[in-house]
Amino acid sequence: MPTKPADLSLRFSAKSAAWAICLTTLGPLFFATAFSSVAVAQGQQATMQAAERAAMEAQGGPSGYEKMEPGYDDMDMYDAEMEDQGMGDPYGESGYGSGYGGQPNSRGGGDLKPSPTVMLEVFQLDWSPLAERVQQVLTSASTSQQPVALGPVLRNEAHVAYRYGNLPLALQLFHGFIARGSDAAEQQMDQIKFSKHFRKPLWHLRVGVSLGVHGDSSTTDPSPITDSGTSRGMGNGEMGMGMDSGMMGMEMEMANSMQGMEDAMREGMAGMEEEMGMGGMDMYEEDMGMAGMGMPGMGMSGRGRPNQAATPSVPKAEMTDSEVNSRMEKFLGLVADTVKTGLSKRISDGKFGHALVDVEAESTTQGHTVNGETVDEAPQSMWIPSVLFVGEGNSRDTIKTAHNLELDLLFHFDVGLKENRMGAVSNISRVKVMDARTGKTLVSSAAMDNTEVERMTRVGRGSPSAYVDEQLKSLWAVVDERLTLSDLPTLSPEVARKRVAQVLGDRSMTPLRKLAEIRYYGYRGWLTPDEVEQAFEITGGPDAMKVLHGSESQAIEAIHKLVVETEASDS
Repeated sequence: MPTKPADLSLRFSAKSAAWAICLTTLGPLFFATAFSSVAVAQGQQATMQAAERAAMEAQGGPSGYEKMEPGYDDMDMYDAEMEDQGMGDPYGESGYGSGYGGQPNSRGGGDLKPSPTVMLEVFQLDWSPLAERVQQVLTSASTSQQPVALGPVLRNEAHVAYRYGNLPLALQLFHGFIARGSDAAEQQMDQIKFSKHFRKPLWHLRVGVSLGVHGDSSTTDPSPITDSGTSRGMGNGEMGMGMDSGMMGMEMEMANSMQGMEDAMREGMAGMEEEMGMGGMDMYEEDMGMAGMGMPGMGMSGRGRPNQAATPSVPKAEMTDSEVNSRMEKFLGLVADTVKTGLSKRISDGKFGHALVDVEAESTTQGHTVNGETVDEAPQSMWIPSVLFVGEGNSRDTIKTAHNLELDLLFHFDVGLKENRMGAVSNISRVKVMDARTGKTLVSSAAMDNTEVERMTRVGRGSPSAYVDEQLKSLWAVVDERLTLSDLPTLSPEVARKRVAQVLGDRSMTPLRKLAEIRYYGYRGWLTPDEVEQAFEITGGPDAMKVLHGSESQAIEAIHKLVVETEASDS
């Protein structure tokens, strides 16, 4: 069945569409410019020919209308005879002509034709209107691809902050969205949970991780447990080290070879461009006012990109920190991967709360700014979504940092390294979960020893992943039993009022976190409107009252102000 034209139109990319617009819009302009320039050129050419004939007549020389000198008739006969045999001058009547230093052909004034180079020098065409119009069309097409925000402003801003890796800011905006209490926020309100361990309602259990390395921490290869079970620094003494060194050498040699091939290809392409005269294109682009335009998709500096002043680029959203992840992988290997998978599964399932678990990392419908500005980098980045990396050090220090960050739980990884005389490294790691409010250890995993995994896989007694899972089994049991969240039970008005009194006196909670919980109790009917208003005023004064009773714009402005004040007090 033949394809309809409408179907084909859907296959155009955004860039193809942009160039189609350019051609459609600029075709008439280009034609008019070129046509007028050619008309002027022809008029000036006729003037030059007339002037030349007049000069020759004044000097007594022959004009194109007088009798030719003897011998020219014979030449005409020769030319005609050659043409009859299909051997006419392939370069035209003028041969190489005066453009290469020869004598001009004087067989008729109408045959005088200046070279293209002379034409460009004499009739300097003004291409700037065309260049400006092309730039306008390209800029318009690029601007249309900027992220467009759809839906509630505060919810979008919370998602934007989360996508750019600023979890504290994202949570503040999320709580502000709940505190405003719009119809769009009711679904999020209903997802509040209860922590049996912390004895409080919440939308998000704040979790952090830290890393502590001790022993021979300066070793270049910490030899963590891997999927294959063979640690990089283990093996049979020097043999294992030798094999690893050999493999590393081969990898480096291959990488260097590939780099050399790429460099050679670049040099070759550059040479081809010079030989083909492509190096002069920049000069012509400059003369025509089109040097900044270029062609899209060429990958050259300054080409294929819109004017930066007209369309500021959108910074790339990076939710997690790749450097932190590399650091964890370096010392923990399969242990880090297993804990990461376990935490991510519980977070996505809502075991630690439903706040922000539905954020799309590549969303194009929520904008890219908060209060009109790009998102600042957070002091603590995320190792995985919703899990902050607190830092490195012993657990006594990192738990204090977690407490100051107002986290609830801290997963601390402890790694002990010991290198023997043969160069093999023993790597023993443990994971413990700590209460960031009290500093107490809630549960610890069994030790995970790379040498034990090495022996186990050598004799075929099991897989490294099964070994790590077994060592973490008791830890996950406690997490699932005591630390994951459950449904919030129905509260009586008396219990709700007591809880509000606790909230108002809790210095670890941000004002917006307090307002969100108070608003929820009012939404459920456990507090009267007067009680909600009184609690709002105690918590945030006039700004909180704008959140409760103000217009949408007033509420958003007040929430932004409370966010800034909280960040200032924490810094």
